[in-house]
Amino acid sequence: KKFIRQRVAELLELVGLPDVGKRYPDQLSGGQRQRIALARALAPQPELLLLDEPFAAIDAKVRKELRTWLRDTIDKIGITSIFVTHDQDEAIEVADEIVITNKGRVEQIGNPVEIYLEPKTPFVAQFIGQSAVIEDYSKLKGFETAEGKTSAIIRPEFIEINKFEDSEYHPFESSMEDAVVEDVSFRGNSFEVRALIDNISITGRYPLNASRLKKGDKVKVLIKKLYTIDENTTNILVNKALDDSELYYI
Repeated sequence: KKFIRQRVAELLELVGLPDVGKRYPDQLSGGQRQRIALARALAPQPELLLLDEPFAAIDAKVRKELRTWLRDTIDKIGITSIFVTHDQDEAIEVADEIVITNKGRVEQIGNPVEIYLEPKTPFVAQFIGQSAVIEDYSKLKGFETAEGKTSAIIRPEFIEINKFEDSEYHPFESSMEDAVVEDVSFRGNSFEVRALIDNISITGRYPLNASRLKKGDKVKVLIKKLYTIDENTTNILVNKALDDSELYYI
């Protein structure tokens, strides 16, 4: 009994809840219950910890706090942990290594930065990030169709949206597309803008301190890069106006 009391006190301290040992489960918040559940799993000193969507039923703000706490706790105790989730943010924030599966098949294994910036398959490119698939991307300025790859994926961070005033200048204005705003949504630290380039719908971010946009406004859109895809592979294609790989300085 003495060992049990010591172990309980140790684990409650570890999960940051040293004063809740006498409470009943219905006296705890959702976030506290998840911390206690982890303490319970750690009690027998396992060599491997399995977590299956542990924060699925938790409010968004608490879930974000718990992700940071879980990562710090696992680093502290040093137990190998397998974390199953459908939430991209959770995977990217918590994991050292991510395994993306599709219909029981492993699509890609890598650290969060590799998975996000260098997707190896079309499924990964579409799954990670806020991706939109477009057909016949050769219609866009600065892009030519790669052999065997007529479809492409564009993420919001690949897009720059501008609403020029008469006197404004942009060095890549000649490589920009004319577009019409379809929808504007406030996302806290920026606006999310959906715009139409001919019949191609794209979504990008627009800064809070820029001139406000509304549905029907005409804008200029610079697509910096995209992922070209076929059935099995994906490659990064940079807008020719921005590609300096063949630029030589004398």
